[in-house]
Formats: sequence, structure tokens, C-alpha cells
Amino acid sequence: MDEHHEHQVLEAAWAFLRANSTASLRFSEHMQDISYVIAPNGNLVISAMVAMLQPGDTVMFVPEYVHDCMELHVSLQQFSVSEEGALADRWQVYHGEPPDTQWALVTIDAARFHELFIDGETLCRENPFASHEAEICKELNSNPDIVRNICASKTNVEVAEPFVVGVDPLGVDVRAPFGIVRIQSERTFATPQDILHLFRG
Repeated sequence: MDEHHEHQVLEAAWAFLRANSTASLRFSEHMQDISYVIAPNGNLVISAMVAMLQPGDTVMFVPEYVHDCMELHVSLQQFSVSEEGALADRWQVYHGEPPDTQWALVTIDAARFHELFIDGETLCRENPFASHEAEICKELNSNPDIVRNICASKTNVEVAEPFVVGVDPLGVDVRAPFGIVRIQSERTFATPQDILHLFRG
């Protein structure tokens, strides 16, 4: 595979990981459906069962265990709300009440996407808009009709009461009663203002 194609697949893998928020987690001999968020520094965050935190071969299948899913070989590191409360809060803003009382940071050791094996470090990317994210979300949520219309036009999904929960250069995450709706940017947002321009028309 030439370098250009490899780079394309890598960028597609990053966009795919960003665009989703659910996975099937295989640990020991078990499989459990989970939800994840991406922290500002690029790590994944999950609500974890105690059994998931035991040493062993742990694999995430994004968005679920199906043909052509993304396969992530991961390591889990437990953290407490007193240590990283903002990460637990971020997860709950996206997904609501957590199913478990433990929290874990997820480090991607390696990944497989479209038959290409990828170094996990290349999928841990900081969000350059992190310092502006709360402000942008607040402004977008002040105009729910516009968010609703953008959701319908860009994703063909009707969201009666949309709530913007995250932004990054590749898109906008909107919480709906049934899960997260991802509004993908047609071109990478260069600045936070680009996002606001999209929603202002």
C-alpha cells in the first residue's frame, strides 16, 4: 500500500472513530455494548464494569460487533470522579445516566480498519477546539430550530429536541433521545467560527 492511500485510510479511520459513540467491548469471554466519548486530549472514556478492568485481552468493536466494523485493541485504566470529574461529566452529557459506577480511560494500542493495521497512537488526537467547545455548544443550543433543521438536512434524521454536546474540526455531536447524531462537516472546520457560520447559514 502506498503512503498516500495509507494516509487516506488513517484519516478515514479517525473520522470513523469520531463519528461514532458506541461499541461492543470484548473482555475475558464476555461481550458488552458500551458507549464512549472522546476526551479533549484524544483518549476514549467509558463507564466500566469491574470485570472490564481486569488485566486481559480487551477489544472494542466500533460501532458494534458486525462485519466491516473498526477493531480496537485497547487498555483500560480506571479513574475516579474526584480525579477526573470533567471526563465523567462529559460522558454523562453525551449519554445520560451511566450503567456502571466505575470509569475508565481507554488507550488504543492498535487498530484494524478496512484491513489496514494502524498504530493506536495515531488515533489519539487532541481536539484543537476544546477550549472553545462549551462556548460554541451554548451558542448553538440557543437556536434549537436551526440545529433541528441542520440535523434534518445534513443527516436526514429528525430530532425534536436537539442538544449540541460536542464540536471538533470534523463535525458536531447532537444528543437526541435515541442517541448521538453526528453532523459531519463537508470540509474540515479550520476554526471554531467555521462551525458557527454553518449554523448561521
